[in-house]
Amino acid sequence: MSRTAGHRASRRGALLVAAVGAITALAGTLVVSVETAGATNAPPAYTSAIPDTAPRLPAAAPHWTALAAKRFWTAQRMAEAKPLPDAKPRSTGKAAAHPTLQGLVKPPVTGGPKAQDLREAPMDATPSATVGPTDTPTDTSTPDPSATATDTPTAAPTDTSSAAPSTSPSASDSASPTASPSPSPTSTGGTGPGSSYFGGLPMVGRMYMQTSSGSYFCTASVINSPHHNIVLTAGHCLDGRAGGGSLAFVPQWTAANPQPYGIFPVATDSEGRSRVWIDPRYYDRGHVQGAPWDMAFAQVGPRSDGKQVQDVVGGNNLATGRGYAFPSIRLVGYPGTATQPLTCDNNTTQYTPSDGTPGSYLRIACDGFATGTSGSPFLENFDPATGTGDVVGTIGGWDTGGPTADVSYSSAYGSDVQNLYNAAVAGTAPARPNVLPGASTLTHTALVASGSFTPSPSPDPDKSDLIVRWSDGELTLYRGGGNGRFDKEIQLVAANTTWTKAVSITAGDFTGSDTYDLLVRWSDGSLTLFPDVDAHGLHSQITLVKPGTLWQHEVGMTAGRYTTDDHWPDDLIVRWSDGETTLYKNINSTGLHSEVRLNPANSTWTHATSLTSADFAGTNESDLVVRWSDGELTLYPDINQYGFHGEVRLRAPSTLWTHATLTTAGNFTSTDSRSNDYLVRWSDGQLSMYQDSGNSLGTEAVLATASGSSLPYYRR
Repeated sequence: MSRTAGHRASRRGALLVAAVGAITALAGTLVVSVETAGATNAPPAYTSAIPDTAPRLPAAAPHWTALAAKRFWTAQRMAEAKPLPDAKPRSTGKAAAHPTLQGLVKPPVTGGPKAQDLREAPMDATPSATVGPTDTPTDTSTPDPSATATDTPTAAPTDTSSAAPSTSPSASDSASPTASPSPSPTSTGGTGPGSSYFGGLPMVGRMYMQTSSGSYFCTASVINSPHHNIVLTAGHCLDGRAGGGSLAFVPQWTAANPQPYGIFPVATDSEGRSRVWIDPRYYDRGHVQGAPWDMAFAQVGPRSDGKQVQDVVGGNNLATGRGYAFPSIRLVGYPGTATQPLTCDNNTTQYTPSDGTPGSYLRIACDGFATGTSGSPFLENFDPATGTGDVVGTIGGWDTGGPTADVSYSSAYGSDVQNLYNAAVAGTAPARPNVLPGASTLTHTALVASGSFTPSPSPDPDKSDLIVRWSDGELTLYRGGGNGRFDKEIQLVAANTTWTKAVSITAGDFTGSDTYDLLVRWSDGSLTLFPDVDAHGLHSQITLVKPGTLWQHEVGMTAGRYTTDDHWPDDLIVRWSDGETTLYKNINSTGLHSEVRLNPANSTWTHATSLTSADFAGTNESDLVVRWSDGELTLYPDINQYGFHGEVRLRAPSTLWTHATLTTAGNFTSTDSRSNDYLVRWSDGQLSMYQDSGNSLGTEAVLATASGSSLPYYRR
């Protein structure tokens, strides 16, 4: 439809008529008996809408405490742990595998056993129950428009320390080791300072993890933070292991003294998932295209005496925006099967890959930093007296830290790292791997609805969930994980013929239980309410409208809080085939009670293709978002029983937006508590979320990318 000025006037006239109609309806108390209008005695289409078997729920997560970690991570298990294999095993001596070392001095390894390289072993996303901590005590690759990568840090240095470093480590409940911040190598070779084994630094240690393949470790370090409980490592160390517990940090591990300062369990949520913050782009793009974001912050719990890790061993400052070239960097890590950590001092240079990996990286030449040193801190301004410095990088990034043990790399530390640190300190919901299927699968999405169906694991705040009705009749719940992502997939109903007859779905809290209900209009004109849908499935169904011809003329419906006589989203707006738009107030389990006409029958609103309830205006009342057949997107703020109160054009008519096939809105992100994140499933299956929308569409994040599509990636 090509909308002319006259057509726009027609729409405004429809709003005027709607307002008059609404006032008339209030004065005369227009009531329609929807139970009987057009009804028949035919059996309803939804007779078998609830499956006999409820969704299978996971077992309760064990309580992962310092005592549990200490019992599980015995000295023997830690000694048997292998260095976590990189995506490509790093082998010593293959100089041809990495670029010419311009500006770098390559020091030799001295003072200890040569670090050994290990074969790559298969890794699992979550620990196996058979090898996980069972002795728990009874106190039990495409650009992303959602964020702009800051591969080149700003020139101005930024000191991001939010707490003064503790430079005097306190003794453990098991031992009081002596730190060795400034090792003296037994020999020096080459032209620069040598890599050497030494007793270690209290604020650098091993991060242990358990999988069904065995026990593994990376290197990690303590970062100064307000709550004294943050450690830093590489993203590729934890991106597949944050789903299950058993992660633990051991400061200054050595074979001779495996827990000199005790053990600090990585905190878990109520489902046993580790509290690990990784940039979502690293999850989405993988180790190659996501290399600029190869870092992870973990929140660790106190050790068994209640002390936080920074209070026990001190910490380093996180420093961002300082560039790539540093004249002196101290590198500390745990390579191979060495019995002590390795250290090295050298300069760094900037490296920009030519193999298609995006971004630029810090590069340092230090021999012997083999597998296991991923996550090793790059320390600028290192003070040998205190063993502390400013962390400007960690081994990771390009080729997950580099293809050889002789030269190591780090992602650049710019504003993205600072934002990730801030999220970890604030304890906002960590991003998780997105469980949504790909765009090709999403083309089979028939209907969508959003609402609060299942709570997020504590301590994270609850976010909106997504229900999808697939073309084969399957009904799936995707739990909102915050950060505009979905972290769990729950099949509510298996593929069947009954649910293929569901023509429209929407969600609201019609029963006032603070858990959303699902409202379904079937092909036979019947309307069914499924109260309190949650992770356990569908529990009951209530017939609100019997089969009949009247509701077969429903073209679109959306539930929201359009009236203010209660605090529940229990109102329903319906667009009919003749263009009439109707508001049903305060729907509940006893039926539909009153009808307010917002628009009389008219030709303009027959072009309203998609209706979505949202809170774009920020008034805690629902607004109506309409996608028109010509691609225009319009916001009608604060609709109520008195009618429309203006309109805001969000998008001008365009061919692109005629491909916005399915829409819904919810509170999918962690920035506020409003339902202002607009979700669009496009005709090619791509899934876009416009976060924090208001009088204009918010930042676009692509949750599923369509490959080979004729439509652009950026869809504004």
